[in-house]
Amino acid sequence: MKNNNREEEGLYISFSEVTKLLKVKPYILLYWEKKIPQLRPYRIANRKFYKKNQVNLLFKVKELLDEGYSLEGIKKILKKESLKTSTYKVSLERELKKLIEMILKELKDIYQKL
Repeated sequence: MKNNNREEEGLYISFSEVTKLLKVKPYILLYWEKKIPQLRPYRIANRKFYKKNQVNLLFKVKELLDEGYSLEGIKKILKKESLKTSTYKVSLERELKKLIEMILKELKDIYQKL
């Protein structure tokens, strides 16, 4: 049971740890949270935590800001990437559905021949 808790703890990174990793002041991170919808930390025992994928997103935000992008520009970039991912998932789901239907048809044909 203790191992489970350790694994769960590893899924989240505290607000203060993230500010240290990013080398930004806490108020900067709070501002980014307000401006970028994808950056919604989890609250556990009234403390903020981020999942690893959110921390990766924060690193990307910081990198884009360092390159001169505005937060509005970054929001647009993230939205486009999100749409691409959604479109890819829908396409993948369609292909999987076709494949499953084909397999089912083949299985029915085999069953009928028995």
